[in-house]
Amino acid sequence: MTGPVVTGPVVTGPVVTGAVPESADVVIIGAGPAGLTAARCLRSLGVPSVLVLEREAQAGGIPRHSDHLGYGLRDLRTLLTGPGYARRLAGLAADAGADIRLSTMVTGWAGDRSLLVTGPGGRRRIDARAVVLATGARERPRPARLVPGDRPDGVFTTGQLQN
Repeated sequence: MTGPVVTGPVVTGPVVTGAVPESADVVIIGAGPAGLTAARCLRSLGVPSVLVLEREAQAGGIPRHSDHLGYGLRDLRTLLTGPGYARRLAGLAADAGADIRLSTMVTGWAGDRSLLVTGPGGRRRIDARAVVLATGARERPRPARLVPGDRPDGVFTTGQLQN
């Protein structure tokens, strides 16, 4: 059974019941370059548990779709294609001990630092000491920007086009 949760003035969606919530010191939403680099750095600074949630089936964000050289020079001191850069960042974050969960979407808040998450393992709640939003170039729909009307046929967001 699920029901609404009220935390302060915010009313959120249903909470998962019957399961013990997971917890992490830091949850990062988004496994693009910013999220993966933040995860690696936090682990290197001694943060015990860093969980990265990514809605796509692969980590790496927009660079996964950019098959040209030019990535990695500043931060990794090597020249890579976008897909190579994405794989390298994901590997470095995982090697540092970050838990990266793919095909996992944050669907809502269950408190100030509690997330409702849906993924391959089902629906769950994850409590965190801190939440980092690293959603990068994800575009907001027109209604979220308070712009009326529909997008014409054949006009796509960057994410739709690249996928």
